[in-house]
Amino acid sequence: MNEHADKRKEFGNIWLIIFSDITTNLMLFFLMLFSMTRMTAVEKQMVVAGMESTVVNRSAREQAELERQAKMAREEAAIKRIQQAAADGKLAGKATIAVTDKTVKIALNPETFFSIGSAKLNPGTVHVLESLAGLIEAFPNDIIIEGHTDTIPVRGGAYRSNWELSIARAVGVVNFFTATGLDPKQLVAAGYGEFHPAHPNDSEVNRARNRRIEITLVRQARSML
Repeated sequence: MNEHADKRKEFGNIWLIIFSDITTNLMLFFLMLFSMTRMTAVEKQMVVAGMESTVVNRSAREQAELERQAKMAREEAAIKRIQQAAADGKLAGKATIAVTDKTVKIALNPETFFSIGSAKLNPGTVHVLESLAGLIEAFPNDIIIEGHTDTIPVRGGAYRSNWELSIARAVGVVNFFTATGLDPKQLVAAGYGEFHPAHPNDSEVNRARNRRIEITLVRQARSML
């Protein structure tokens, strides 16, 4: 009986705690109102501005989070469309896709990208890039266009080295994409020369494969890197 009586006494006193909290909050509220009556007009404006700033900052954070989630949703949808196109769509047999937490790597493999020493896109490559442009236009972050060459040294012509040739190839694709409507602010041109071959440079077939473009979709916004 004593145990039950103690429990009733314990729970019976909870209302006192709640009442005390309410009374304290009311007292603080009225003290704040009273203190505001003693403030100058400038001080009141400062208090109101501080309260408005707090509300605005919280609203801005909430809006930024909603925008971040929307961007992630667009990114995931774009990746799924690219994977589907590479599996059994317009890019089937013409591209391989490698997805990590940080990037989406698109290795294009038309029959031939470029002729020896040239940055001009071959007709077959144009069709592949046209198919790809429609798939990556919704991607929200940076898109890096990477130009590559084979190991044959550049002799004469418009380019002094394979470095310049690889960059020219990347810039040509950037120009192609901007002409199709992609946002130039997202596009980055990079040249790797002959130093990142996809195949051994031991035959004309493999050298033709190394004269290529690869595309990297960056999965984080530039400000987050």
